[in-house]
Amino acid sequence: MITNQNAPRKQYGLLALAAILLLLGGAVIYIGSGNFAVRAVGVAVVMASVYFVQVSHNRNRSGLPKASGEVNNHKAAKALGRLLWIVSFSLVPVLAGAWYLFYLDSANGGQVAWPADVLGGVVLVCAVVWGLLVAKTLGARGRGK
Repeated sequence: MITNQNAPRKQYGLLALAAILLLLGGAVIYIGSGNFAVRAVGVAVVMASVYFVQVSHNRNRSGLPKASGEVNNHKAAKALGRLLWIVSFSLVPVLAGAWYLFYLDSANGGQVAWPADVLGGVVLVCAVVWGLLVAKTLGARGRGK
């Protein structure tokens, strides 16, 4: 079997590039916080950083044997499913609290904007987490597990 000696170096090179892009993108977002176009470029750089991490991870996993990868993936998926359920249930009181703060602010004339921002953020997080939970549950049923 012939192995490529440059594979680990390429993986670390991609991870280093990803770290540099992440820092650069974060700085661009911070510096250009008042300009939409600059923030959009910063977000694009951060997304490119995430892509390079994913590519380096896929290159790293390509050499693993299938049997050990399947066992580890099953354990990790089971742990992730349990964590996803715990986070989903813990978001219910957080959502109720954010809605109550928004209700109190509205009842008192709505003088400040932060309760609406908090409610919007919590709703967004709930949508992502609950969407993942539904996708994981329906996906597991589709595979017959």
